[in-house]
Amino acid sequence: MPRKKKQDKEWPVIRYNKFRNNWIVDAGTRVSEVDPKTGTKKRDRQYCKTREEAETLAQQLKTKLKNQGIRGFRLTPEQQIDAEKALKIIEPLKVSLTEAVEFYVEYHQSVGSEMTFGDLVDHFRKKLEEDRAKGEGVKDRTLQDYDSRHGKLKSYFGSVPLIMFSYSKDWEPLSRQLGRSSRRYENHLRILFNYAVEKEFIKSTPMKGKLSKAPKLKKPAILNESEWRNLLLSAITTDKELNLLSFVVLTLYMGLRPESEVPNLTWKNINLKTGKLFIDDDATGKSDLGRTLVIPKCALNLLKICKKKTGPIIKPTNAHRRDWDTLREMAGFIVRNKAGKISKNTWTHDVARHTAGTMVYASTQSKESVRAFLGHTNDVTMRHYINHGEGIDEEAERFFSFTAPLPDQIGEAVKSA
Repeated sequence: MPRKKKQDKEWPVIRYNKFRNNWIVDAGTRVSEVDPKTGTKKRDRQYCKTREEAETLAQQLKTKLKNQGIRGFRLTPEQQIDAEKALKIIEPLKVSLTEAVEFYVEYHQSVGSEMTFGDLVDHFRKKLEEDRAKGEGVKDRTLQDYDSRHGKLKSYFGSVPLIMFSYSKDWEPLSRQLGRSSRRYENHLRILFNYAVEKEFIKSTPMKGKLSKAPKLKKPAILNESEWRNLLLSAITTDKELNLLSFVVLTLYMGLRPESEVPNLTWKNINLKTGKLFIDDDATGKSDLGRTLVIPKCALNLLKICKKKTGPIIKPTNAHRRDWDTLREMAGFIVRNKAGKISKNTWTHDVARHTAGTMVYASTQSKESVRAFLGHTNDVTMRHYINHGEGIDEEAERFFSFTAPLPDQIGEAVKSA
């Protein structure tokens, strides 16, 4: 007669240990790992003070086996406690424990593991200074632009650990705040992080994808015929007092940068006999490309009637700004209230330079001519300076044929303009 199968004992087994006066929860070898040294499994036993504690523990082991299988028993109690602590730490970061460990393995030995974003900005600035000392660095104007934009980025992200910088959590909120100017700052962020990768401070840049597309360019503001005539006539009538006719001619007819090129020039740069203007490489402001320009006949005639033809083109900064405001007020661009404060100013930055570029293109229909004239090297930059609309060709003819009226005709000319 066949023997009956012995019924499986309930797992885990609970029994009383009379020698120690406690209760044993015996899980046997069911959930144990094989010891690589002995090739056998170690019996898993745990001790409880009371029967109730033993039953509670046994139920927890059953539930764990049912929900997690044998894998749930591979961690020691100490490892489980450590894992729970780690999960609590990374909970606000919304990443898994595996992702956190992989990140640590990748970055904890990198050069930049202890660096902040502010440290990166300082390191990059030092590199620029070293390049400039070798004669290979950027121009003053470009350095000022770097300092301004990098300084603002540092004020926002200076204390952020370099390896913790997040495109979505750090950059995107600021980009929404910056609005239209965000693209320029994003470009500088990419420059900084690419430098960090090059120096092996970090493994890869946190900046996603490519630089966002530039917004559709709007036509730049230019002076209409009434405005440029009023400006010229006002400069002619006040040249003895304000000495700004040469400044107006060089910005309006020669398209020079009013803040970074004209202040570097003296009358020695202007050859009234040959009708040419020479700009040295070191006096070009943003670019490193000097140029020699042919002065239009109308502009040459205006330069010849300037009261002062020696020394710097403009006065020291504060005096120049004061007189420049006075001239623009006379020409109708600036309006002051009863208290003498400016209440309206329709003059926009580089509007004279935009007007010059537009008039050159209208009269030549040549991009190369405009590039050489303005000192640009690409079509994209040039598009910021050209506003070629209907009727501009005829206006360009009048622009380049402008002549200074006789002294007794100036008052009438201003009224008609």
